[in-house]
Amino acid sequence: MGKGRYFAEWTLIVALMGIAKATPWEQLPMVAAPLARLLWWALPKRRAITVDNLTHALKCSPSDALQLAHKVFQHVALTALEFLKMGTAPQDALMRVRLQGLDEAQKAWKRWGRLILVTGHLGNFELLGAKLAQVFPLWVVARPQSPAAWKIIRHIRESVGMRVLDKFGSVREALRVLRRGEVLGLLADQHAGDGSAAIVLPFFGRPATFFKTPALLAARTGAPLVFCYDVRLPDGTHKGVLLPPCLVREAEVPAATEWFCRQLEQAILQTPEQWWWLHDRWKINRS
Repeated sequence: MGKGRYFAEWTLIVALMGIAKATPWEQLPMVAAPLARLLWWALPKRRAITVDNLTHALKCSPSDALQLAHKVFQHVALTALEFLKMGTAPQDALMRVRLQGLDEAQKAWKRWGRLILVTGHLGNFELLGAKLAQVFPLWVVARPQSPAAWKIIRHIRESVGMRVLDKFGSVREALRVLRRGEVLGLLADQHAGDGSAAIVLPFFGRPATFFKTPALLAARTGAPLVFCYDVRLPDGTHKGVLLPPCLVREAEVPAATEWFCRQLEQAILQTPEQWWWLHDRWKINRS
């Protein structure tokens, strides 16, 4: 990245953080609206992917898909502002998240001495991770973004208790985290490529690749696997939902990965505008 682009990106993020800091939580949706419109016109490729994904996955009419796509962009903008505000007012952010199903996850962690939390880009997954980091010694696996953005993103995550593993070459470190008795958090809902770590499964009726990594790590370490997700409620607070833990044996890795896929579908359908439909999720259908 050139110095000019780095400076421009850094300046934009710092400006947005300043806006988020000065805006009360209840007014963030109003601030997100013009930002969402800007993203809509600045990202035509993502806009087209979103509309296409919604049309095929939810069997929407073109007009309904377009209307829902605008809500998706509003959600993405609001998620970004909430995350940046968390960086300036972490305790306020944490108070806005309520966890459901935590007791069973805590019991499983204490019994088995390790735990894997697997989720997707649903609701505000950053606030969910921050809240869970108050309960568990949580390590999250993340792909570094551009240098300017990554520096800020990593700082905010670490400021609320999350510890970050670089996604590239992370499997060995992830095993160490689990063998130390800590907790691993994984985002596993995006396109998994065509390597040995991927499996093809029907996702909203179309073939898509999923990472087997969460189930493989669970099978190899004996860590219970917990699917969790966040939902932004109408009042602007958040509900983090943790499903009952499950144990995975080596032979059950494909079935456990499909279980995650089905749970993800059900969670998305509760609030479809709160998932990241901007991602090119069904690449396999064009290869």
